[in-house]
Amino acid sequence: MAHELHGELVRNQRLYDMANQIADNLVHGREQEDTIDEVASHIRRFWSLDMKESLFDAVDSEVLNPIAKQAAEKLALDYRK
Repeated sequence: MAHELHGELVRNQRLYDMANQIADNLVHGREQEDTIDEVASHIRRFWSLDMKESLFDAVDSEVLNPIAKQAAEKLALDYRK
């Protein structure tokens, strides 16, 4: 059981790191709102629902950078209606 929990924590941290990297890579030369939209669009297209759900769970934490956090919040509104 502890091993499974550790594996989930490692997986989730990788997802948060990926979201932050996507945001970092897309921020250059764009307005902040455009970057947020592009990050959200990328995650919507390429991440599975369970990956997105894990990301949504991180919105109230400090693991996401501001752009990734706002993109996750935007997506969560769409998926958690």
